[in-house]
Amino acid sequence: MKKVNLFCLSIFIIGVFFVISCIPCSFAQEAEVNTPGAIFYQANIYYQEAKYAAAIQGYQRLLDLGLESGNLYYNLGNSYFKEGQLGLAVLNYDKAMGFIPNDSDLKSNYNYVLQELNLEPRLFGGWFERSVYSLFKGMTVDALTILLSFIYIVLIVFFTCSLFFNRFKRSIGLSAGILIVLFILSAYALKMKINYLNKFAVVIIKEANAKFEPLENATVYFKLKQGSKVEIVDKADGWYKVRRFDDKLAWVKKDALRN
Repeated sequence: MKKVNLFCLSIFIIGVFFVISCIPCSFAQEAEVNTPGAIFYQANIYYQEAKYAAAIQGYQRLLDLGLESGNLYYNLGNSYFKEGQLGLAVLNYDKAMGFIPNDSDLKSNYNYVLQELNLEPRLFGGWFERSVYSLFKGMTVDALTILLSFIYIVLIVFFTCSLFFNRFKRSIGLSAGILIVLFILSAYALKMKINYLNKFAVVIIKEANAKFEPLENATVYFKLKQGSKVEIVDKADGWYKVRRFDDKLAWVKKDALRN
């Protein structure tokens, strides 16, 4: 009888030890599954398996964690395109452009979606704004920030040299003038890109009514197609006041837009 009790006690101790030893392993496995890399990898698997809704959830989870990248927005745009949500596809392709503006696949997919929606790429602002945008469109916010920092340092060096070397004042002055113009243009381009990230939105429903007032029974001023981009200039309860590419202003319901 004592031998039986001793055997049972041994089995119990071994079982408890096994359970305790497995707990850290299970926590480690769970932590590994919930890492950003694992979430991104699993979302890519879902996309390859044509489980686009699950892929969208995975990519969105990374965005909710505060993570952003060109590839993340690009893959999310592809997933929305496969789901038939073309407005959201345009939105995420547009955001991907902010990180990888020179990616050929991204450009191709972006233009294809616009063609599907019968839309043309529109630039906001006057000729000066459009010219500055065209000049710096291949640069990201980070690249422009680095460029501005570099120009600023060079200007400081030029200014310091002009104080001690009189014979270089004329040549340095010409170079400094060119750099100052470039600094102003790149600073304006950086401001435009930051403003674009914060204030622009995309129509995500099939067609949105833009009205003269933020009221349900207000007169419709014009209509906005799915995928159209607008600039948000004001807000009211459940409404956005938006500016179209041709500077026309109107009110659109908040749930018709996403930024």
